[in-house]
Parts: sequence; C-alpha cells; structure tokens
Amino acid sequence: MTESRRPYGATQPEPIDDNEDRMGSMRELDFDEQAPTAEIGDEIPPGEREQLMPDERVREAGMTGASTDDHEPTDDDMSPETLIHEDGARDAREAGEDQPADYDLSIVNEDEIGGGNGLDEAELADLADLDPVDGNR
Repeated sequence: MTESRRPYGATQPEPIDDNEDRMGSMRELDFDEQAPTAEIGDEIPPGEREQLMPDERVREAGMTGASTDDHEPTDDDMSPETLIHEDGARDAREAGEDQPADYDLSIVNEDEIGGGNGLDEAELADLADLDPVDGNR
C-alpha cells in the first residue's frame, strides 16, 4: 500500500515473500561459469561414457522402434519414453538412481482414472448432441 493511501498511524504491512519462499529453492544462473570444453580426439571418462552411452544403446544405435525385436523405442528415438528420464534426479546436475523421482504414483484400475467413476466434463460434452442450426445444445 502506498503512503498516500494508508490511513494515518496504520502499521506498515509485512513485505511479500521473495521468490525463493514462494517457489522453493532456486539455483542462480551463472553465465560466466566456464563449461568444460573438449577438443577433437579427447576421450570421455569411462564413468561418464557408461552413463551417456550404455551398452544397450550402443547395440541399438541407428535402429528405430520398428526394427528392434520388441518394437519399443530406442534411446535414439524422439519419444517421451526416452526424452523424460525416470532415474530419480531432481535436476540435470544431479546423478539419478534406478528409481522414479515421484513416489506418490500408484497403480489404479480404469474406474479410478480421472475424476472417479463416470465420465468427466470433456467426455460428457462429446456425448451431448449439438443443435445443427445454431451449434447450441
């Protein structure tokens, strides 16, 4: 509230929380930080190479999902299964494990998906017939 609008003698309101309080901890961007550079002929350290290119990926390099035995996407395909890693890492700098980061997911049957039993609003709208003259229901 500005000084001109606040009643005389009223206490100053508490300041609004800063971004970190509202959004959780953040990492400041440092554009001056020098990223490791590599030159032609440099080799990737073995641990990093194994993480970036596991044996399965090397074997399936160049194949598409249709050319693999199980017809599933490979790490070279642009699919959500390969683009979104579920290794437990909370950001790109954290080394992940072999478990998903979210533990709150549970397996449910098809009746429990969405808003519960029955159809949701979008499904109900698709079922309703529209008036052919003006498009209203």
